[in-house]
Amino acid sequence: MTNRFPWFFTVLWLLVLSVMLWAGFWQLDRAKQKQSIQQIMASGQVTEPDSLADWQAVEAFEKVLLSGTFHPTHLLLANQIVNGEVGYFVFTGFLSDGGWLLVNRGWIKEDMADIEIPKQRLSLTGLVADWPRPGFQLGEQTLLDQDRQVVTYLPQSTVESWLKARLCGQSSANDCIILPRVLKLDADTPHGFVRQWQLPRMTAEKHRAYAAQWFTMSLVLCLVFGLLMKKTYFSKKHAS
Repeated sequence: MTNRFPWFFTVLWLLVLSVMLWAGFWQLDRAKQKQSIQQIMASGQVTEPDSLADWQAVEAFEKVLLSGTFHPTHLLLANQIVNGEVGYFVFTGFLSDGGWLLVNRGWIKEDMADIEIPKQRLSLTGLVADWPRPGFQLGEQTLLDQDRQVVTYLPQSTVESWLKARLCGQSSANDCIILPRVLKLDADTPHGFVRQWQLPRMTAEKHRAYAAQWFTMSLVLCLVFGLLMKKTYFSKKHAS
């Protein structure tokens, strides 16, 4: 009787091994990102981007100083929990020297709370953040032509088009730059609400430890596969 090569078992092993190796390299990549964030925040440097080129060089978690004016356009992001209570993050349009962006001014409990903006030009400091990404979303988010509205998530392309329509007026698209970043207003900067920004909890060292675990399990899986193949296939093949 011919001893058939265990193709199904081998393919399954390769799939599991590929996933485990991918997880290990993903953890290493995350470690590099966290290391970069730690270096940025430890430097204490404050950047003053005043052009699109400057903004393209700014990284997430970098502290910036902006000059500009608020616009009475607000997006209230629902289902945000602070101190065990559910409320809203207030995103307000802001015209900086480098273009328009949304400023996360903090958390409010009620969507009908007073949201005022100063009319004069002012300076803001805060942390640069990537565009908010929803963990889970249901259906399309419809944005109405009004100054203030509640949303459950912020679809980037839709919000950018809506902001151009509201903030830029008759200006051409080339004259209206919507920066793909958000500014998290510093806690000691006025014109904001409750601000308790969550920083990355998992360190670069923790990601490296997880990567080491994945690579160790991959090695063990290879050893187990080799031993099983030697016992169940190669030994029988030689015996026949």
